[in-house]
Amino acid sequence: MRILPGTILFLALACSFAASASEPQSLSARIGDTIFVSDDDGITLVPVGNASGSFSLSATTQGASAYPPPKTPVDRLSIICSGMAAGKPMKLDSKWFSRAECDVRFVKGVKMMGGDPDAEYTLDKDHAGNVFEVESAAGKRYTGRFNFRLVDATGTAHLVTDGKFVVEDRQL
Repeated sequence: MRILPGTILFLALACSFAASASEPQSLSARIGDTIFVSDDDGITLVPVGNASGSFSLSATTQGASAYPPPKTPVDRLSIICSGMAAGKPMKLDSKWFSRAECDVRFVKGVKMMGGDPDAEYTLDKDHAGNVFEVESAAGKRYTGRFNFRLVDATGTAHLVTDGKFVVEDRQL
């Protein structure tokens, strides 16, 4: 049996791609009485590495990035912090959040074709239980946990608990 040179090149590229393929990302949390789960396609990470030391993690409801897009509204969680060191485990507590160096937002019921969301929640910066922790920063992969107290426009509190993430920097 004769193996063509093109076949060898194809197999080499396929093996190379499989070896470098990313592991799936995940993010989940309990927001009030609801479990929020995102999937690999719904998570975006921009880790520390720029001059401002900013870290941005956002996620949408599982399945929101599918095609065709879902007909139901989706939820979005966004965590943005600045002034942090690159590529190292870290723990931000309530003192950090009260200095306005972090912003957390949860938008519930975003309509795919526009319109106002069902609700918007922002970080209660004075809550003693706010925490965001990167437990592991290995290469482009980050794992961690978070808990926040968010408030809506009326000032009603909504707790975000048991937040966990495994994410990867997929920037070019």
